[in-house]
Amino acid sequence: MNHDGVPPAVEDRWEELLADAEVMAEEYAEAGTEPFVVHPGDVSLLVGTPFGLDVLAPGEEFEALETLTETATFDTSHVYRTDDGAARLLVVVVEGTLPESADGDDVAVVVPAFLSLDRAGPLQQRAREEGVMYTHVRPLSDDARVTFTHDDPALFF
Repeated sequence: MNHDGVPPAVEDRWEELLADAEVMAEEYAEAGTEPFVVHPGDVSLLVGTPFGLDVLAPGEEFEALETLTETATFDTSHVYRTDDGAARLLVVVVEGTLPESADGDDVAVVVPAFLSLDRAGPLQQRAREEGVMYTHVRPLSDDARVTFTHDDPALFF
């Protein structure tokens, strides 16, 4: 992760947050849901257009996520969060269904992320005004983006 401007709490707990995301993915798998974990190289806040969390993913991982989201329908979001000093540590989970079987197979995308609380005010205001929050996952090339929509911004703030 690029540690420029990252709150110390994030640096200190990032590996723990990634491990928590992997445990959540294992729990989804045990329940019969296909998990997909994003392994962020960086997380930043976007307050313009687009707005939301901007999560940098490894290229091959992004391509697999892009393929997954072309066929799956995502309809439920969960945000697991804890505050630690100047940071809010997040695991964003977006649940959906793949249409490949008659019953549809369940899938869950798990995205570890964080908010710097001292920088989150403008994003929080924008999300509340719009009534929606976004998680954007992109590759380093920044030439594509997978966007998840969360209908309840309060999950993040």
